[in-house]
Formats: sequence, C-alpha cells, structure tokens
Amino acid sequence: MQSKDSFLETASEPHAGLLREQCEANEQLLLAALRAQEDAEDAHSGRIVAEDESDLLRVKAAELAAAAELRERLLGIIGHDLRNPLSAMLMAARLLEEALLPAQANWLAARILASGLRMQRMIDQLTNFTRARLGGGFELKLARCDVASVCKNVVEESRLISGTPIELTTHGPLDGRWDADRIAEVLSNLVSNATGHASPGTAVLVSARGNEDEVVVDVRNEGAAIPAENLEKIFNAFGRGHSDAVREDSHLGLGLYIGREIARAHGGTLEVESSAECTTFSLWLPRSSHS
Repeated sequence: MQSKDSFLETASEPHAGLLREQCEANEQLLLAALRAQEDAEDAHSGRIVAEDESDLLRVKAAELAAAAELRERLLGIIGHDLRNPLSAMLMAARLLEEALLPAQANWLAARILASGLRMQRMIDQLTNFTRARLGGGFELKLARCDVASVCKNVVEESRLISGTPIELTTHGPLDGRWDADRIAEVLSNLVSNATGHASPGTAVLVSARGNEDEVVVDVRNEGAAIPAENLEKIFNAFGRGHSDAVREDSHLGLGLYIGREIARAHGGTLEVESSAECTTFSLWLPRSSHS
C-alpha cells in the first residue's frame, strides 16, 4: 500500500498541499472519534457504578427509615399499653391517700401517686413524640381558654408533687382560643423542669401577662445556668441543658421538644434565657393565629 508521504510526493504540486491538509484532518477526525468512544465507554462505566452505589444508598436509606419507623411505632404501642395498669395504680393510690390510715401509710400512698404521675407524664411524652415524628403532628382541640386558670391548676398540682414553693402572678386579659390541655402540658413540663433545677430554698416564679395581641407565660427559677452552647440543643428530642444527666426526678428529655412543637402548632414559640442568676422559659401565644 502506498504511504501517505509517497502518495503526496507523486501528487502534482497544486494538489499536494490540499491533500496533505485533508489527510491531517482525517487523522484528527479519527483521533477525535476514538477519544469520544473512550469517553463514552468511561461515562457508561461510571454511570453503572453510580447507579449501583445509588441503589445501595437507597436500600440503606429505606432500611434505616423502616427501622426508625418500627422503633417509634413500638414506643407508641408501649406508651399506649402501659396506660391501663398505670391508671389502675393511680386510682388505688388516690383511694389509699384518702383513706383513714396511719400517717406512714398515707405518706407511702402519696409517694406512689407522685411516682405514678411522673410515669404518666413520661408515657404521654412518648406518645406525643411518636405521633409528631411519624407525621401526625399535634392535634389541637381549640376552644375558649383562660390561661390564668390553666396556670393556677398547674401550679397547685406542681406544689403538691414537688414540695417546692411556686409563686403565680397574672396581669391583663389571659383568655383566648387555644387548646387548654396542650397548654397545661407545656406549662407542667416547664414548671417540673424549674422545680427540679431550682436552688434549695428558692421559689419558682410563674407569671402570665396578656394584651390584645398575645399572651406570654414565663417560668423562672434560680439555679445553675444552662451553658450557652446548650440553649438550643435542649429543645431537641432527648436533649438536656445541664450536665447532671442523671437525677432522681429526671425525665426522658422530651418535655421541651414537645413543648416547643405544641407552641408552634398554636402559631407561637417557646424560648429560653439563662444566666448565672436565673433561667427563664417563655411561652408566647398569639391571639390572631386561631380565631
């Protein structure tokens, strides 16, 4: 076969340059085609690897999601099934507390009742948590509600359970259209948290104030400050603000998470401020969100 160079040498001079350019162009075109083929094969191989990795990630993600859903459903079932025996225990404790028994027996009944109520709050928190995490959210039963009455009931119950002095002050109009039971749940968690961390010999202060636009309830206790880096973390599920993770009256670490979610469901907020002197949680409820 005649080589390119010999072919060009025998070609007439006017056509030699044109033929040379054509041959070089053909070579470049062939090289480009080969490179394109190689790139296509590399891209195809990369796509197969990426699809395999993507399928693996999807499978892993589905498995993790299924495990999380199963875990949270299990917690919900446990919370539901524990209610019946717990209710029976609380009823028996109340009957014992009201009976004419020796002082020691009444004291034991009171202890059983206090522990049972704490268990009941934990079960309620687990149920609310699983409902929120599984997409059900917090169902609100809106009706005319007097926040002053809600605060009074929560404070009286918390005094009985904790033995800590709790002072209540109210100012301005405190009625509106909210879910009274949910508001009581938030305040009960806040007051319980405050009594658990209050310095010995100090009182927990609960103040509610209202105007035409909003109602704000503050729960304040003197005691160790919450570290600044934990001020937002405490609103996470199972979050804790202080370093004393294990306490006799410790809860599940869900109260503040649930409290903020209930506040948001009302169109409000739950915030915290903490210093060396005191810690204050503030529940803000707007009047305009639910007319």
